[in-house]
Amino acid sequence: MSSLEYGYLGPPGTFSEQAISTYCKKYGGETTAYPSIRDLVEAVNSDRVDLGLLPLENSLEGSVNLSLDLLYQNSELKLYREIILPISHYLLVQKGTAKADIEEIYSHPQAIAQSGDYLAEKFKNAKIIYTDSTAAAAEKAVEAKNRAAVGSIRLSDIYELEVIEKNLQGNLPNSTRFVLAAKRDKDFSKNNHLGELAESDFKTSIICAPKVNEAGVLYRMLGKFAEGNIDLTRIESRPSRQRLGEYIFYIDLKGCAADEQLKSALAEVETMSSYFRLLGSYPKTIID
Repeated sequence: MSSLEYGYLGPPGTFSEQAISTYCKKYGGETTAYPSIRDLVEAVNSDRVDLGLLPLENSLEGSVNLSLDLLYQNSELKLYREIILPISHYLLVQKGTAKADIEEIYSHPQAIAQSGDYLAEKFKNAKIIYTDSTAAAAEKAVEAKNRAAVGSIRLSDIYELEVIEKNLQGNLPNSTRFVLAAKRDKDFSKNNHLGELAESDFKTSIICAPKVNEAGVLYRMLGKFAEGNIDLTRIESRPSRQRLGEYIFYIDLKGCAADEQLKSALAEVETMSSYFRLLGSYPKTIID
């Protein structure tokens, strides 16, 4: 197994870092933080890292649209692994700060949304300020006693912050799905935990757009998978950015693209598409 370099959305203390560091403990590798998802994709494209960990969707708040759009815009990217991370949000402050002192709450938009019910009930008068990451929010909380950050428990250790409330997301199951993306020409043959080399149940992801935008066309395309008894686990549309009302579809399916039934269905869907791309077949890791 060769050592790999992984990029992630930093700085240290983000949920992305938690996911990739746990993954690397099992499979090895080095990590590098990047300040934005765009910077992370650029690092993958320019070979500064072998793979980039992209946040793709959250069980409470849905898809990370920027990640979806960047996968579409960067045609050389391929998916090699899925990582599922359970998410728990904490309210973090300078030591000695009381809830009554908090006037400003900082965090990434996804973390704020996932904690929305709690914040609306307990801090209806506080100003909510978005940051590029939960770690950037912790940096803001360090600066003043009237500030709080929403983020992971790890941030309390890194920034010496005090936890004054936990499980801000409530009782709903909260997890984030990440994917490891790399350039298609990468050789991971010595890394049997990636892509179709892994011994695992597989998921396959595609992007497609129908040739003709007419009633029933998507139904007919998806019918090709139903005919092969292939389970869809997710379908989502995004604007093509070509013209108003034109969309592309992201579809996740159970199985490997090398399986005969799925291979045949994919070929039929491709003939019905003006745009078709196999993003990859890959295994998943669920982090406890």
